[in-house]
Amino acid sequence: MVQVGNWRIKLKKTTPKNMATAGRMSGLVIQALRYMKQENIDDRIIKKLKGKLSDEDKKQLMSDLRYAPAWIGEIFKQLNS
Repeated sequence: MVQVGNWRIKLKKTTPKNMATAGRMSGLVIQALRYMKQENIDDRIIKKLKGKLSDEDKKQLMSDLRYAPAWIGEIFKQLNS
């Protein structure tokens, strides 16, 4: 645990694969989808996400496809169709 001002931050271990997309839109999307969990992602969520991402963001998702779990990779493909 690290104390920064009034914040207590818990540092967690992660894999290099999880850090590969840090700081990029694809990393943000991967983490958001993981947080939401696969069973909660439906066509409405995908449509909303598709509308929020730029063409460049979508291109980055496909470039980083190898870093995403298989189920998120399938969503990335839907976002690019």
